[in-house]
Amino acid sequence: MRNEAALPHFSAIIVGAGPTGLALGNLLGIYGLDALIIERNSTLSTFPKAISLDDEGLRICQAMGLAEAVQANLLFNLEAHYISGRRLLARVAPLAQRNGYPLISTFHQPTFEATLLAGLKRFPKISMQFDTRLETFTQNGEGVIVEVRTADGESHQISCAYLLACDGAKSTVRTRFKIAMPGQTYPQRWLVVDSINDPNPAMEIHFFCNPARPAVTVPAPGQRRRWEFMLLPGESETEITQPERIHALIQQVNGPAQPQIIRAAVYTFHATLAQRFQQERVFLLGDAAHLMPPFGGQGMNCGLRDAHNLVWKLWLVLQGVASPTLLTSYTLERQAHTRQMLDFSRFLGAIIMTTARPIASGRNAFFALTNLLPAARNYLSQAGIKPAPRYKHGFFAHNGGRTSRALAGLMLPQPQIRASNGQLTPLDDLLGPGFALLHPEHASAQALACLAQQPIWQLLQTRMLPISSELRAALPVNEEQYILVRPDRYIYGVCRNEEIARLAEEIL
Repeated sequence: MRNEAALPHFSAIIVGAGPTGLALGNLLGIYGLDALIIERNSTLSTFPKAISLDDEGLRICQAMGLAEAVQANLLFNLEAHYISGRRLLARVAPLAQRNGYPLISTFHQPTFEATLLAGLKRFPKISMQFDTRLETFTQNGEGVIVEVRTADGESHQISCAYLLACDGAKSTVRTRFKIAMPGQTYPQRWLVVDSINDPNPAMEIHFFCNPARPAVTVPAPGQRRRWEFMLLPGESETEITQPERIHALIQQVNGPAQPQIIRAAVYTFHATLAQRFQQERVFLLGDAAHLMPPFGGQGMNCGLRDAHNLVWKLWLVLQGVASPTLLTSYTLERQAHTRQMLDFSRFLGAIIMTTARPIASGRNAFFALTNLLPAARNYLSQAGIKPAPRYKHGFFAHNGGRTSRALAGLMLPQPQIRASNGQLTPLDDLLGPGFALLHPEHASAQALACLAQQPIWQLLQTRMLPISSELRAALPVNEEQYILVRPDRYIYGVCRNEEIARLAEEIL
């Protein structure tokens, strides 16, 4: 009989050292929690799979304290052009930076993962263990017992409070629970090619909406470029991955004659969503919970959102501030939002992927009409079609007044704020990792000092800041209202001075 008390113990064990798992480790470290990350491979992945990082993803990198390190290796603020023949169907070139970052940037995944891994060195309580495979696990009301096998073939048992599965599309953990992952597997296969030393300086993503062969080209940092081509009926993976065949395809979309190819592979895309993201003390995140077609660049970004949503809830529960029932809001919030992103990605895929010429002609006519309407053209140009970061159901104060009901669940904008030292600073850097109470500028200093001393605000590590003119311009709140913001920057609720105590009590 095993002695569970004698086993090595962690607050969390993270299975998988991809972007989501590494982000979890960094975020847990920010909250001072301990965790073990296990990865079955001997190193990080060397393949550039994901390539797009959006404004929300960059804001989460900021929450990890890695904004500057990540941005040092990005291709920033790209446009997306949808092209049919010589006709520009749509130009997506967002100007607004509601979250403080451009909406479209690209990255090199091995470099990004290396940055996240290096970030873990800041946290002595976060351990990383390569060449370690999850064998099995059992859970009870007190925790999870995990059995792993290391490179030497030895089996070891470790205990944890929570098991966080970031083990990819073929998730061992999800399979163990027999959690269904319904959705769509696209019948088309795609050739994905990565090249280096690309001579084209263009800063646009090009979607070639050609019914003869849909294709995509994406610039990436360091003169890298990705090319994607749909396979047509009868084409084999062996034939289409031949260098001369790849070169011919790239030239057909105005690429270089002699591209320096570093990888070529054929993929089938999926749009699937796990029926639940939690099984008691075990959670699914990233590709273990959802698979996203690449057309909206949302696959990895959704995994980062999963991590940011879950970590602060674990923090509250592990320190005994909140009940474990808080964790049920993870599935409620993330599943619904991810479904929106799946629909968004499917829609973009439908624009790009059609090989039926009558449908393509109708699509082209639709966009031609849209471009004649300034409001519609601007809506597309500013990426208005992308779902806003908002949770409609979950851990929020839904019983307040009209303003609170309108704003609860909405992600707080992040303008640049002039700090006390006179320097412009991103709002999140002033809010800190805990909750934040944004108050009217004329609020009584004495009243705020009393609030700050209340145990609940201290437990939530709540910072109190005045609502700046920059933020007020982006939110419909009046001069008397307070805004309570969750650690993941979603608005918990809006209230007046006399309602603050009730609002705080609802949290716990």
